[in-house]
Amino acid sequence: MPSKILYSQSFKNRPNKSSLEKYRKDIKESYDKLRSEIKNKKLASIDIVFNQDDLKEFAKFAKKISTFKKVMVLGVGGSSLGAKTLAALKDQNKVEFLESIDPTTIKNSLDKIDLEKTFFLVISKSGETIETICQTLIIIEKFKKIKSKNFHKQFLFVTQSFDNSIAKIAQEIGSEIANHPNQIGGRYSCFSIVGLLPALLCGIDIKKVRIGAQKVLDDFINDQEIKNSCALQLCLYDKGFNNNVIMPYIDSLKNFTDWYRQLWAESLGKNGFGSTPINSMGTVDQHSQLQLYLEGPKDKFFTFITQKNHQNNFYIKDLKSCQTLFGGKKLDEIVKVEQNTTIEVLNRKKLPIRIFEIEQINEEVLGALMMQMFLETIVIAYAKKINPFDQPAVELRKDLAKKILKK
Repeated sequence: MPSKILYSQSFKNRPNKSSLEKYRKDIKESYDKLRSEIKNKKLASIDIVFNQDDLKEFAKFAKKISTFKKVMVLGVGGSSLGAKTLAALKDQNKVEFLESIDPTTIKNSLDKIDLEKTFFLVISKSGETIETICQTLIIIEKFKKIKSKNFHKQFLFVTQSFDNSIAKIAQEIGSEIANHPNQIGGRYSCFSIVGLLPALLCGIDIKKVRIGAQKVLDDFINDQEIKNSCALQLCLYDKGFNNNVIMPYIDSLKNFTDWYRQLWAESLGKNGFGSTPINSMGTVDQHSQLQLYLEGPKDKFFTFITQKNHQNNFYIKDLKSCQTLFGGKKLDEIVKVEQNTTIEVLNRKKLPIRIFEIEQINEEVLGALMMQMFLETIVIAYAKKINPFDQPAVELRKDLAKKILKK
């Protein structure tokens, strides 16, 4: 099957077959519902990976934007995390992301750039995101202070309508507005302009990102693997495993764990249901979190992402006066020992473990992993009668903030 070329998935300490059978039956209806929606093209966030025409539009935007020395993406949450995940595949200094409204962070970020050589990509689906509006207005004011005449050419606004605050700002200064697909929520927007335009500006092959996603969809239509994985996770939840630890041993997947944390928490944390997503990075968090994992509450399900072949490597050479255990070994060998021993000690504690093993990280693999996480999240939401695409409690917080600001 195609995705097996990209990665393999295995489990340790999974519940026995008789325990899982009930959950497979529970999952079947939601699994079939999602497969039907995919076949009938009813989910824009998934259908978009088969689109080709919009890639030409992204290329046109990228051609104009790439003439600038720096690109700063203004957005938060779903408007930035997908793009940041993809951008991390490249070691690049072209694109930066400004998410915070901490005044010190804003000052430090803007002090580091040449304002007149920087392009600003402003992303907000609703057009009412407080952080993004504030960032944009601060930057516009800085342009006005230096009396820049054509600074409107240094902005592209991505939003879903022409009648929200972000669109009105764009119209007032005379900047271009690009369409944020209306049917695609922020955390599901990584395969749209929101994720792919910044990725393209970083030098990412965005066609391959979508190809990886397509391969997982092909498997999902014809295979039961994701159904079984979802049944397993629901079974573990009912057994008290209500913390979801994701731990890659690949540094470029740090942003992926941030993206996944939002996807999982915001899609499933409803009606009293939900497990807490926990970011953890190997090998670093072996020195900060592993003690808790091993001897703390047995309430965690672990997902590891490991890599067979590293594109870069180093030989370790001992000094004459210091003979270590590492001399003569390659660094990737040491990484494998570190990850395998972490998995093994958790295994000895009888904790549930899932392992994704990839040959090496690239656009196709990352697109595939992101799509698998989409599908698992949606199937589990459907099984629990939850809408995976809204965030009603978050909207309450936004409304409260706006009421206070109006006063």
